[in-house]
Amino acid sequence: MRSPLFVFDLMDTLIQDPFHLALKELLPREHWEDFKNGREKQAFLDFEMGRIEEEDFFQRFYLDSYKDKGLPHPKDLKEKMFSKINPISETLEIVKSLKEKGFSAVLASNYSIWYKEVMKFPEIGEILHSLDALYFSCEMGVRKPAQEYYQWIETDFPGKDYVFIDDNPTNVEVAGYMNWNAFKFNPKKPEELKNFLTEQYPNCL
Repeated sequence: MRSPLFVFDLMDTLIQDPFHLALKELLPREHWEDFKNGREKQAFLDFEMGRIEEEDFFQRFYLDSYKDKGLPHPKDLKEKMFSKINPISETLEIVKSLKEKGFSAVLASNYSIWYKEVMKFPEIGEILHSLDALYFSCEMGVRKPAQEYYQWIETDFPGKDYVFIDDNPTNVEVAGYMNWNAFKFNPKKPEELKNFLTEQYPNCL
């Protein structure tokens, strides 16, 4: 029987995504549509895959036609994002329990170099440092749900029973195609993850 490798997403799985929380504080709801339409989406993807530096990301953050619409400056968004981090305590406790029992667990996150800001917060930083590996798209040059992302983990940890926990349904679907045991995490119902793990892996928690 293959030993499990627990693969956790970061945003809205281990912590609440600080981007959405910051945006709600900085931008009135009536301007959310402008923000959504005004962002240069490729810049976001390039930044998450490490293809551009932070200053380039800031310059490309908005389409030219939206740069004078009073939308929040990306530097202000970043400052607000990392003024605090809200952990999802139920998931963090699961990770702690898995590691205390000697199970292997890794992080698999689509995230930019800003992950270093997240790791400055002791509670989440301690958890992440306890993991067997950290996979960030900005250092891999590829994002989930590309199969290459999952294959990278399989290469580093061959022959495992891969247990994938992520809130993004497409990421979960592709993990299923890869014959991983995939679970779609619901940050509003974090207790469902514990139920899934204790049913599938009775001795893991």
